[in-house]
Amino acid sequence: CAIISTLFIKGESMKEEITNYPSKEKPWLKYYDYDTEKLEIPKMSIYQMASLYNKDRLDNIALDIRTGKNNFKKGVTITYREYLKRMREFAKSLSLLGVKENEIISLVLPNIIESRVSIYGSNILGATPYAITPLLAPEKFNTIIEENNIQNIFMFSMFYEKYKNVLNIRKYKNVIFLDGMETMPTFLKKYLRFKNNIKVPTGDNFISYEEFIREGKKLKKEITPYYDEEHTAIIVGTSGTTGVPKGVCLTDKNLNAAATSHISTGLFEENDVFLDVLLQSIAYGVSAMHYTTCGGLKSVLIPELVSDKLAYLLKTTNPDHFLGGPIHCLNIAKSEEFKSGELKPIKNYVSGGATLKKELEKKLNKVSEDFKENGTRSDLFVRQGLGSTENTGGGLYQMPGSYKFGSVGIPLPLNTIGVFTPGTDIELPYNTMGELCITGPCVMKEYLNNEEETNKVLKKHSDGKVWLHMGDIGYIDKDGCFFHKHRLSDIFMRRGFNVHPGKITELLNTIPEIKAVGVIVVEHPIEEMVPIACISLYNEFDNDKVKEKIENICKNNLDDMAIPYEYVYMEELPLNAGGKVNLPVLKGIYEERNSLKLKKWN
Repeated sequence: CAIISTLFIKGESMKEEITNYPSKEKPWLKYYDYDTEKLEIPKMSIYQMASLYNKDRLDNIALDIRTGKNNFKKGVTITYREYLKRMREFAKSLSLLGVKENEIISLVLPNIIESRVSIYGSNILGATPYAITPLLAPEKFNTIIEENNIQNIFMFSMFYEKYKNVLNIRKYKNVIFLDGMETMPTFLKKYLRFKNNIKVPTGDNFISYEEFIREGKKLKKEITPYYDEEHTAIIVGTSGTTGVPKGVCLTDKNLNAAATSHISTGLFEENDVFLDVLLQSIAYGVSAMHYTTCGGLKSVLIPELVSDKLAYLLKTTNPDHFLGGPIHCLNIAKSEEFKSGELKPIKNYVSGGATLKKELEKKLNKVSEDFKENGTRSDLFVRQGLGSTENTGGGLYQMPGSYKFGSVGIPLPLNTIGVFTPGTDIELPYNTMGELCITGPCVMKEYLNNEEETNKVLKKHSDGKVWLHMGDIGYIDKDGCFFHKHRLSDIFMRRGFNVHPGKITELLNTIPEIKAVGVIVVEHPIEEMVPIACISLYNEFDNDKVKEKIENICKNNLDDMAIPYEYVYMEELPLNAGGKVNLPVLKGIYEERNSLKLKKWN
């Protein structure tokens, strides 16, 4: 540790001369043709901002909902007038359930209109939705519900089977079920529900979303929108850099600041088409929901976690904007549409979540490693960004004119960045390796009921500002571009979600039949990276029944993305001099044994 600390304090110099400090000089401001520091964040709730910004475009299309059942070619459209009306109806219905200001409700929903409506509708009432990813393990879901005394749960019917044991062991006030067909015409809705045998579970506290909304319509008086600048507008789950599950509290101010930052860039114009595959249970899904709504865009909603069909989707929906991750870029590069030249660059394609591999960035953008825009926008296919849940999803972006090969961009307006000696407020100069930190109005309020974890990432520096310590290591060049090198922790990305191999190992080590375990990470053509659990069993337990037990324990206690892609059973695992499992050697053994499979993947 002392060696690492000394390295960061001295600074690991790059080629260019070290001068002053990025956070003081803010060299990235030259890429903006306006004074970003004069931007005003609307002092109102997120619902009030959405309503105000769309008062003159109520008949414009807000949402276009597509499904794979029609090959994404035709959808159901909703105007801004109808969109805002549904938000108000939700608020009325929620009030009739007895939900109060600052009360937490939970949402376990895909990317459908009702997910958005429930967030804005809760905001009108002053309630706080906790957006829970459907990838969350049942036990973790139960913990969130219990610790926060959540009494009202909005659950997508497709996820019921996964969470039914949790829902059935406790008594809630209400579990409201949706099936994604609420927006469809009545005749089509009835036909599809009959065809697919979709039914709402029975029980006194189980009700359908349609029944929920129907009751609210009986309340004729409109609800006066609640507003408090520091009100937690939404809670988004994350494991962050430490691997500890936490709820990130994002305020109305956070979300309005993020929307103001994005809209002010001029990239988003009224009636632009935004292809949206993002869940609102991830921060950038919520952030994109808000800035596209306030910007008057037409969002094409895709309820599925699409990756391999993206090239077809881009061709079919012809969007101006798309936000995805490296897995989407990889699948586009492999697609026939890209190879044949059918896919042309769109106005704003952003890749985030993890940095692109150099070869993939070269292939998509058709540039060399020394390419830079130097103030003039180039016709690039993809631009990279970097953010975190704790910073409302977005932090940096390769703004048009600022692109440099290999960087993840410059700060979005209202964000200030700096590189610091990890865990301290010692700022490092340009071109010096350190930990990326961000300050500004997009930084979260806190982790829900977790002061200890909050204090690990939110630190008040000697300049009097609160800085978010991102856990990302890299450097800032003299133009203000950040180059990401690695993470402080060992997390990796699977389908755009953080996975902590240490947490998988920790769970497996609690199983008495297991003698030793090592979790390695390998590349996968569809999932980016996947965890492989290498396990040694005590001889007397080496049987199929025990192996089935191990898989069931992982399925019930790990988030979907953390469930091992493969279980490899070995007589003995290689150990290092300290008696611990030697992961590099273990990975080498695995790769040698599976060389044909890995070659096929690559």
